[in-house]
Amino acid sequence: MTATMHTAYQLSIYKHGKLLGNFQSDTPQALQDMQTVWQLLRHHPALHFELLQVIEESRLLMQKDGALQLLGHQYRYVPCALTQLIEEASCSI
Repeated sequence: MTATMHTAYQLSIYKHGKLLGNFQSDTPQALQDMQTVWQLLRHHPALHFELLQVIEESRLLMQKDGALQLLGHQYRYVPCALTQLIEEASCSI
């Protein structure tokens, strides 16, 4: 059985240069999820955004009683051009 990983994204939201929080999505419609959040917040003049794309996922596994258990995972991100991805998302809706 082969597992396919969807492209995952993180939208970092800043106000006056201070990080307010991150919105992460690894659903099949992750890019559209990013677009939805961006569309809701983009007109606020004090906010700015950074879009990151997952390029690698590390998983911490433990074997217990003959079964593997996922203890956690960590993504490695690279910056993306927000406007380019937003335009691509709007074309696919």
